[in-house]
Amino acid sequence: MTTQDTDRFFRSFTIEGDAMTLGGMKKQAETRGFTIMCDEGPPLGDNTAPSPMTYFAVAVLF
Repeated sequence: MTTQDTDRFFRSFTIEGDAMTLGGMKKQAETRGFTIMCDEGPPLGDNTAPSPMTYFAVAVLF
């Protein structure tokens, strides 16, 4: 492969977002016009939103 061949496979992208803690284990993030909430189940959190690990698992499934 030449340098030209490998260069065409290079991809780069940037994702920007803001995140904040709302109290306890609850968090909120905003990115690309979407608001995402996460929380932990008892005894750590109030179970008001999916846990961070749930989001990770779903991302792997996609």
